[in-house]
Amino acid sequence: MADSNEILAAASKLGGLISTHASIIAYKEIARQLDLDVTARTMLGQYEQLIETLSQKEAQGLPIEVAEKRAFEQLQQSIAMQPTLKRFAQAQMEYMDLMRKVQETINAGLSGQKAAAPAIDDGSTPPPPATNGGSSKIILET
Repeated sequence: MADSNEILAAASKLGGLISTHASIIAYKEIARQLDLDVTARTMLGQYEQLIETLSQKEAQGLPIEVAEKRAFEQLQQSIAMQPTLKRFAQAQMEYMDLMRKVQETINAGLSGQKAAAPAIDDGSTPPPPATNGGSSKIILET
């Protein structure tokens, strides 16, 4: 039977291993680059502000104007084409895929199941959505 100290030591070791994974290093680097990219940060700020405005209108039952929908679509397209944001989205997807796999492995251990054999990820297939309902999630700060 494991005690708390053993579990925490293993968690610390896992955190150290995760921090050295290529996808985590790449994610941290592109997040740093994003902080320095004024254009990308401005676009994200505009996007967040527009999302907030549209959400408030929707919650209040107010109509969303055609011009607002058009502005939202144009901003989405601009974000999708912005180089730093494209790299950030890719790095974020890889980061989340790794964290999903780690969480699934932990969950398998908790339920006494053997974890599925790790698949070799060549990057050609997007990760499947998580389907484990209300299970806990690992949240790491970068």
